[in-house]
Amino acid sequence: MRSFWSGEIAFGLVTIPAKLYTATRNLTPRFNLLHKECGTPIVTVRRCPKHQRDLAWEEIGKGYQVSKGEYVLFTPEELAKLDDDDGASSTVEIVEFVDPGEVDLAYLERSYWVGPGGKNLRGYDLLHRVLAQTNRVALAKVRLRTRTRMALLRPRGRLFALDMLRFAEELVPADEIEVPEAKAASPRETQLAMHLVGELSGASDPEKHPDAYRTAVLSAVDEKVEAGEVRRGERPAEEDEVEAARKGGGAQVVDLSTLLARSLKGSNDREPAPRAKRARATRTKGELVKAGRSTTAKKRRKTG
Repeated sequence: MRSFWSGEIAFGLVTIPAKLYTATRNLTPRFNLLHKECGTPIVTVRRCPKHQRDLAWEEIGKGYQVSKGEYVLFTPEELAKLDDDDGASSTVEIVEFVDPGEVDLAYLERSYWVGPGGKNLRGYDLLHRVLAQTNRVALAKVRLRTRTRMALLRPRGRLFALDMLRFAEELVPADEIEVPEAKAASPRETQLAMHLVGELSGASDPEKHPDAYRTAVLSAVDEKVEAGEVRRGERPAEEDEVEAARKGGGAQVVDLSTLLARSLKGSNDREPAPRAKRARATRTKGELVKAGRSTTAKKRRKTG
């Protein structure tokens, strides 16, 4: 399998060459929109309804809606500056080690495989063994494609799994959903429910529960093909969506023990001032965003 990202895992002062591979694939059956008359796939058109014409990519910008019908426009350069990745576009930067039992599964998004990026596996193997023995996972920052996000780096078999995480703001608060008070279950009902849970308990095995919908769709497709119900329309040229693997080699680990010792000393000597300064900066930015929203709301109320 070809990797789509090459970089390094930053573990204190240690850098571990690594590569990312796709770990999941969406097998949900996909249906194309066709012209019934000729069977040709429909093409998505970028069209301006005001000028009644199709637009080229260079005529299209990105805007953020601040109120109904009002947008602020951003250039690609402005958007790039907003994503402060500290130049770590090819680094999985470990920021903390946490107990996997404390990770809310609602934050988990997409997973990737992390394989070694070179022939020297000392650092890769050391981090793998330490996480497995301490039953810890690494909370890390990583930039993939266009955004810097948080992720979990954890041992999975002989490799690492990198699980991308949602931000806390992306989860809908549970208190937004009203749950009425329920009548308490009787001891008899509780006993029966406990017995049923015991009867249905077993080892976790996703292969016991295959995708019945996909199987039914593929079976129906085979039947239509055998019956000759196939439309052959002219297919438009498709764009190549395969991205080139990102180049970048990790630094060679010369003295692993020395680097680990320096990292430990640095974490003990580090003062909390920079973090506090960053926190204040974050709060200031949040206050500015909140103030901007308040101004927009007032303007909307004023204009009716």
